[in-house]
Amino acid sequence: MRKQIIFFSLAMGLAFGCKPAELSNTCDAKTKEYFQATIIRFVTGDRSPSCLPSFDFQDLWGVFMPTPPSIATSVNAITSYNDQIIIGGSFQLVGPSTGNVVYLETSNGKVLPNRYCPYLKVVGTTGIAISDGNGGFYIGGEFYAVQGVEKFSIAHILPGCQLDHNFTVPNDNNKSVYTLLLAGDFLYAGGYYTDDLSGYLVRVNRYTGALDTSFAPNPNTLVSDLETDGDSFYVCGDFTNIAGYAKTGLAKFSLSTGLIIPSFTTTINGASCLDLHYGTNASGSPVIYAVGDLTTTTFSRAVSFFPDGTLTNWNPNPNAKVNSIQQYNNTIYLGGDFTTINGGTTATNLVSVNNSTGTAISTNFGISQPVSTLQIIENTLYLTGDFTSVKSVPRNYAAALSLPGESVTAFNPAYDSSIANPGSGIVSAGNGVVLFTSSRSTVNVTARSNFAVLDEVTGAPIEGTPYFDFPIKALHRVNNRLFVGGSFTSIAGQSRNRFAILDLPNYQLSPINTVLSGNPDIRTITSDESQLYVGGDSVTNVNGNTRNGAFALSLADFSVSGWNPNLSGSGESFLVVNDLVFIGGGFSQINGVTNYDNFQAVDKINGTRRDIPLPANDPAGIVYSLTLAGTKIYIGGFFTSISGIGTFSNTAVYDLPSQSYVQPNPVSAENMVNHIAAYPDGNVLIGGSFTALNGIPDHYSLGVFNSNTNSLSPWKSSVNDVVYTSMYKNGKYYIGGAFTIAHKKSNGGLVRSNLNE
Repeated sequence: MRKQIIFFSLAMGLAFGCKPAELSNTCDAKTKEYFQATIIRFVTGDRSPSCLPSFDFQDLWGVFMPTPPSIATSVNAITSYNDQIIIGGSFQLVGPSTGNVVYLETSNGKVLPNRYCPYLKVVGTTGIAISDGNGGFYIGGEFYAVQGVEKFSIAHILPGCQLDHNFTVPNDNNKSVYTLLLAGDFLYAGGYYTDDLSGYLVRVNRYTGALDTSFAPNPNTLVSDLETDGDSFYVCGDFTNIAGYAKTGLAKFSLSTGLIIPSFTTTINGASCLDLHYGTNASGSPVIYAVGDLTTTTFSRAVSFFPDGTLTNWNPNPNAKVNSIQQYNNTIYLGGDFTTINGGTTATNLVSVNNSTGTAISTNFGISQPVSTLQIIENTLYLTGDFTSVKSVPRNYAAALSLPGESVTAFNPAYDSSIANPGSGIVSAGNGVVLFTSSRSTVNVTARSNFAVLDEVTGAPIEGTPYFDFPIKALHRVNNRLFVGGSFTSIAGQSRNRFAILDLPNYQLSPINTVLSGNPDIRTITSDESQLYVGGDSVTNVNGNTRNGAFALSLADFSVSGWNPNLSGSGESFLVVNDLVFIGGGFSQINGVTNYDNFQAVDKINGTRRDIPLPANDPAGIVYSLTLAGTKIYIGGFFTSISGIGTFSNTAVYDLPSQSYVQPNPVSAENMVNHIAAYPDGNVLIGGSFTALNGIPDHYSLGVFNSNTNSLSPWKSSVNDVVYTSMYKNGKYYIGGAFTIAHKKSNGGLVRSNLNE
């Protein structure tokens, strides 16, 4: 596809009769040379300084954990260095935030770059994809948005990786599509439906998505797969009744009339039919292969029928569930949860058998975990599942075998975790590209343990950065040193207890080791011109010096300074303002004196309290974040009042000139505020676990209050979980947290925003 685009661009130049761009004319916007050079700059992604337009193709990678994660996945801290975005948090993998439908190169499994093929960023899970016959696709699953546009469980993707906005099925989020079949002007969809599509098998107009109410077979439960022979279509699932007839697991319908064919009667007795394949037997006669957990009077889990419903003698007899079936010439491939075939022959999760009797052909594929989906495209067998290797070749959850030799190809999508049944839709997109659907929201993942550095232009991680054994909570850069705090105890195999220094530009661990005793948790780091201020929970001793909740290091030699607020609790957020350091946290004493709760200013020399605010006017709960906008300090945390004043719901604004809280409180949150940050444009970003700001719903986890206009922005981020951190750089906001969705698009805990999407 990349070659096609370059060729198209060059062809445009030839069509206009353009010569190679002359240097003297390239910067003149009125010339053909300027036009041609701009196209080439677009195609090549050139962002070097130029008089030509610059095109931004950045799509930040996100953070992920193998599933099920042992701890929550999140970006907890962000900073930057030159053209790099530095993130710390709780994660084990980084990968492009593609969403669960991706275009992959067949040669290596790499996702097509966003700049050539815009990511679909499907939110949810997608289990099936089929070709529309015109270079596009229909996708089905349990999702609610594609490329930021609401689409519920079925969508049409046009050629060029673009959503078809004209195709819209009824909008309810209580359906899960397992299978799709395109026939004539109709798109048939099977799965689970509980609301307005009312039924487990429906059909819609292929161009508009409008429901055809005249087709109402109403199976009494799940439909797993649909297959056609050109004149009829076969329905596979868990049902025992369909179109008013007692049919167990398998039924046949006429495509021309849409009516069931009652004469098609199988001998399936029960359980679940999961997958169908319309193929041929050894004599070349058409047969329907059906697999799952189904049983007949004599066979189980994998059977075949003639088109009239008569059972054949094909009997591979696997000992457990079969999830998927494909045929290549006279060879049938089965993938599933089984461990034996033919009544006792060892064949674990993937096997090939003949299409005559079902006798095993190849049994040793070296797959130790279940296979969910098989798909043969030309001479390649694609498979997905719970495996991490195939024939001793490392392959995480997706792989390909060349046929007929069955060797493992270089195709290696490297998913972040397993792909379970109903598995994947796998369809050829032509020109060396294949479309993959799954339950995963990233692909091509790279290992990064709690720390990563992303290139600002490409969004991808750089190499050579260290691994941290436990999460990072705070990052702060001073010139060519990066200060890191959290709950880690080891960095790149070297001992560092919750606090460390990395030397830039190479992110190497500094030999300077500030020794913290015990098991603290560092949560905030900031600095002024001479000192580095550090706070956290359970901080008691630093380099042999007693320090409770907070300490400072001299930036000259990194010795522990005399600054010692001596908190009886945690220091969660520090804010330097002129000659003061404002401390927010969960404490009840400063300098050993009681009734100084959660928010107080101290001097920069000794950490002595300054009675700002007055000790009688403290937040009645933990303060997690502080920021300065003009002459006002915005405070975020988990409190419902300011002592002696009244109700303040998780936020407050403290006016420095008057040394008093602003009343009425201009902004409030109905639940915890974990992060609050002010920026030069007047925007104050408020992040946390709330669902409303100022009583206005739908400000879920993130909102924007403008300190210049003293008003809440109507912008909705559509973030689905807690926001912990943010940063402003080159006109863009970088937002991090525990979310997996932002702007109604799939995003792995990190998103770049204009605050107007």
